[in-house]
Amino acid sequence: MTWRLINTEENSAAMNMAVDEAMLLAQNGSLQPTLRFYDWLQPAFSFGYFQRISEEVDVATCDTHGIEIVRRITGGGTVIHGWDVTYTLIVPHGCGTFPKDISAAYCAISDCLINGLQRLDIDVAYQADKPTAEDAPNICLTNPAQYDTLLNEKKIAGVSQRRNRVGVMYQGYIALNLPPSEVLALASRQVSFDQLAAGKSTAINECRSFPVYRREIEAAVALGFEETLGVRLTNSELSPEEIEAAASLAQTKYGAAEWNFRR
Repeated sequence: MTWRLINTEENSAAMNMAVDEAMLLAQNGSLQPTLRFYDWLQPAFSFGYFQRISEEVDVATCDTHGIEIVRRITGGGTVIHGWDVTYTLIVPHGCGTFPKDISAAYCAISDCLINGLQRLDIDVAYQADKPTAEDAPNICLTNPAQYDTLLNEKKIAGVSQRRNRVGVMYQGYIALNLPPSEVLALASRQVSFDQLAAGKSTAINECRSFPVYRREIEAAVALGFEETLGVRLTNSELSPEEIEAAASLAQTKYGAAEWNFRR
């Protein structure tokens, strides 16, 4: 089966989320399984659908430091962007190459990531069991869930999902570098969160004697998806309809306070 492979490069936080939703909505017209890689114009915090952003971070301080803020339509906790490799997987219903069950789907994605990252001699594994719940800030990088990808027993990749009547969207990240302490400190209202994060999290380039680069990760992970799922990824671009829908969603939804700070 052929899937689209799209790289949309750098965009604002609002546009990145808008493109993802536009791709999911486009499955109404024609089913197009898609793997998209993307980057961020500036540092950003994305928040899970059920989080209350103003309770999680000091919004004004984030703005002062040039950190964009956006709410996702997927669940999960706060993700720090700008030092990660970010990807989105769109799987329409009826796509026989991908599991329907949520846990099985997360496991399949982890298998794809592990397959790809091991090509770069990155010794990763997945979190086999459900970790014991902790009373800690809802920051994705410091809270591993079952089937999350681990390096040296610390989380380096996470994923969240959103379903509608035509398909499922999985939004994920891979920690390439650790954000600086001044950014980590802004990701939570908890005092000294940067010190907590430094002890509980890691990133690929924290564990290597020489760096690996974004393009290498993207290429290796794409191969991991192809080999693990038995699909063929073909380089593609967003359709005109997806571009138009994304532009509208970025302005009217993801760039709007009514969406980001709703209660």
